[in-house]
Amino acid sequence: SFSAVSAGGAHSCAVTSAGAIECWGDSGDGRTVVAAGTYSAVSAGNSHTCGLKTDGTIACWGRDTEGQAPTTRSP
Repeated sequence: SFSAVSAGGAHSCAVTSAGAIECWGDSGDGRTVVAAGTYSAVSAGNSHTCGLKTDGTIACWGRDTEGQAPTTRSP
């Protein structure tokens, strides 16, 4: 089961009840290749996605031509 979902430009991602993220759709630019970790939220953009990890950090993946998907961010 899922606890959250977000639709991007040509892909979608959802947080599972176990805290994993599953993505599907257009896999161009790595937008469906999820960074490892346990998540509580997800937000899909046009060609990238970011997830809020349960440790309070953020991980992003997908197109990073403008710095919109850095690998990780900490508070």
